[in-house]
Amino acid sequence: MTTKPPAKVKEEDPSSPVKMIYNMVEELKDIIPVMNDRYRLGFCLHKYYDNEANSIHEALISANPASCKIDTKELEKLLIEKYNKLDLSPQNK
Repeated sequence: MTTKPPAKVKEEDPSSPVKMIYNMVEELKDIIPVMNDRYRLGFCLHKYYDNEANSIHEALISANPASCKIDTKELEKLLIEKYNKLDLSPQNK
């Protein structure tokens, strides 16, 4: 009996908004040590970028990173600062 190799993963373009958001969140691995919490936060921030969440605060509440080592208000302030440095504005649909 044989097994098939895993599917290949196509890397996202580093200049794409989704990759920029996930990279931004990955920089917080000292503050949010659990990888799944970071992925969920990146997903929720991308929903903000796609206008599916009304604010970064709402995205943070939805993600609820339980492993976060700092207060939610401090994390929100940090995320707003980092997000603004990316120079991304939510998409207009």
